[in-house]
Amino acid sequence: MGKEIIDALLSVLKAAAGFFIVMAVWLGIQGYARRKTGCAKDRDMLDYMLHGCANCLHGGNCEKSKERAQIL
Repeated sequence: MGKEIIDALLSVLKAAAGFFIVMAVWLGIQGYARRKTGCAKDRDMLDYMLHGCANCLHGGNCEKSKERAQIL
């Protein structure tokens, strides 16, 4: 019975380690993409899709962003 508990704990630890590794890789990819696009740290990388332009570089101060806000 003790071996079964240890095996279960090891299985959970492996799953948790795998999760953290995948998340670290994903955060690394996002950081790289953010640096390449020039997106500000406090901006969502996909925010430009909401405004229909590369709003990420300007933080909401470009003309297209203002036009979009008026339409809505």
